[in-house]
Amino acid sequence: MADYLDLIYPLVPVVHRPSFRHDLGSNRDITDPDFFGLVIGLAALAVGLLPSRFRNYRAVDPEVSIRFETRTALINCCAEICTRQRTTNYWDHINHRKWATCYVLSVACFQTGQVNRSRMFDVEYLQLARLLGLHRISEYEGLNCIETQLRKKAFWMLFYSYAHTRVQSGRWEYLTYFCPGELREVNYDALMPLDIEDEHIFCDRVVDPTSPMVPHGTPRNSQQETPAPFTLSGGFILHSKVFLTGLKDAIVTVGCECEARRSPADRLARKRELLQELRYMLDGAPDPMRQWASYETCHAPSTPRFDDDRPAVPSSLSSPAEPRCTAEGRPYSKIIQGQAEIMRANLHVTHLWLQSLLLEQIDVVIQETAIGGGSTASSEEVSAALKANWVEREDICRQLLHLLHSIPYVYLEPNGLYLAYKVRDVAVTLLNCPFDGHERPALRAVQYMRDFTRKLSEIDRSESVNTNSLRSWIDLDRQPTI
Repeated sequence: MADYLDLIYPLVPVVHRPSFRHDLGSNRDITDPDFFGLVIGLAALAVGLLPSRFRNYRAVDPEVSIRFETRTALINCCAEICTRQRTTNYWDHINHRKWATCYVLSVACFQTGQVNRSRMFDVEYLQLARLLGLHRISEYEGLNCIETQLRKKAFWMLFYSYAHTRVQSGRWEYLTYFCPGELREVNYDALMPLDIEDEHIFCDRVVDPTSPMVPHGTPRNSQQETPAPFTLSGGFILHSKVFLTGLKDAIVTVGCECEARRSPADRLARKRELLQELRYMLDGAPDPMRQWASYETCHAPSTPRFDDDRPAVPSSLSSPAEPRCTAEGRPYSKIIQGQAEIMRANLHVTHLWLQSLLLEQIDVVIQETAIGGGSTASSEEVSAALKANWVEREDICRQLLHLLHSIPYVYLEPNGLYLAYKVRDVAVTLLNCPFDGHERPALRAVQYMRDFTRKLSEIDRSESVNTNSLRSWIDLDRQPTI
């Protein structure tokens, strides 16, 4: 649980940290089956996302070391514990904890290459999300402040999954959360979580972090207002906005027949405009989230505690990291800095990945102008346009390689296979270089591909061949062809 709170929580915030710590300390898992299932699911998630820690987990108990030689075996055991405890009326009473349990089990199974089992947990959390109404702000009426924040974050994690399904090839057989046209009806601004850490959110109120005695939202004198410090919630919001911007075109066109009637020139202009917006949307990002930030020099967010009378501590649960102070006396720790680095890696890899996907779509539209009926574009013009786009693609690859080599592996690891798949999606575009093999852009592409391959061999730790983009299931009723 310490590893979840310290390393994974910034990316998968399915708990309210003070409440979760309190419930763990009071052994709530003994009396509450839903909380017990969530704890077991989070254990599976930590095993799935942190392969380098698996040896440490096995060393805790010799019996565990004998029973579970692989991460897959331990994750499967956790999944079976969660499913075995379900009674006949388990689904008659639903809550966010049940949704979170299914969600983290899906992520955990995916990390070790169990794509089909992950799909089945997808079905469960997607259905629970529909029943909870996570995409309808009207369904949040009557919830307390903690539950509202948790469900808003849950909605955006659903949105990330939908985005992967929409834009990644080979994932169209996945069920999706949104119905055609429903994306245009969602109030995205209202569903953004508060840019406030969990420690300032209570059941009945939200406390202003800069003035703890003043409720959040109280008007203040603008002359006395100072910039709010960066928070993990702020990083989560920034990442959500990047995904939302990247899918802006899909939100408008999904389920709309007018898209088929648009000319290639219109679609090309719209996609170029979106690419321009996406490229520069992080210019105003806080210092810890900038692409060129250094984990050694940037002051990461602190995590104060207001759930008891003890002084604020930077670590979560018996972490080995010792807090220390800056020259100004502000407390922080290596763990807190690491959380910012984990989020920074996730944010910028996603940002570059979405730009790369948009460039691919632009290339497709450019080629359509050459093969479409009545097109005036010559093959030479199309080739010139593709080569011009290659300059942007090369720049994205350079930025991504710099990011991967500048962030230590310990901060890349919690991003799991999702990061590896995004990197692979960017790298594979280098195979479609429009230049001849002897030209300098083609030679650089070969070197970039080698660098990406070496880096992918480090960050892809799945225990079996991941068949996410392939048909990995077998239809037993279908006769084999001879």
